[in-house]
Amino acid sequence: MRFLVLIIGLLGAALATGGEPPALAQAASRCDTPRELIEDDARLPALAQRFQQHSPVTVLVIGGASTAGTAPDNAYPFFLEGALRRRHPDVPITVINQGIAGETTEEMAARFPKDVYPRHPALVIWEAGTVDAVRGETIDAFVDTLAQGIADVEAHNSEIILMDMQYNPSTVSVINFEPYLDALHQTARLQNVYMFRRFDIMTYWNETGAFDFSNVPKEKKASLAREFYECLGERLADAIDFATQ
Repeated sequence: MRFLVLIIGLLGAALATGGEPPALAQAASRCDTPRELIEDDARLPALAQRFQQHSPVTVLVIGGASTAGTAPDNAYPFFLEGALRRRHPDVPITVINQGIAGETTEEMAARFPKDVYPRHPALVIWEAGTVDAVRGETIDAFVDTLAQGIADVEAHNSEIILMDMQYNPSTVSVINFEPYLDALHQTARLQNVYMFRRFDIMTYWNETGAFDFSNVPKEKKASLAREFYECLGERLADAIDFATQ
């Protein structure tokens, strides 16, 4: 457990939240991402119909510490809601954050009957895999949970996007994410579910210098984190818009 707490702390160390939001123009420039890292083959036809009919839309995001954030207005679901509302001003949109730190994929799935289905979301965004990799959960069990969770969400008339882990140079050197990334992406392909490639997007931002996730002065961590989560919300909105074209 102490190791888990340490690793989760490392994951969040460069992303502590707070500070003032950046100017939208600056955020957009820093957020630039190749389209191939955003776009996927799967589509969200039911959500597209809701947008076209201007029907109310509830998006529910379930995940771990990076989803929960340290405050509701400092987490990427908050920025996703703002991005979607700006892009679809004639659609009533609500984004619900159901992130809880330290949960495995199985523990998240166990919350679906209480935290997901009663909200009747049009779209569920499921951020998974981090704690499973930290704890070394078996890949077979991980895949089985994902597949069953996807089936259950769809059986409750919700569409779904899977989101993979965060990238941070400090963590990839001590955690073997690759088997879990491969399992997530393969499951998404087999189930025809949209895969939001957060790990690859963050790797791109880190390698191009848009964000430095390893050498962040203490006094800049809060503002950097807020800008990063705003960028993530915008890129997630891009994925939703692409999937509902």
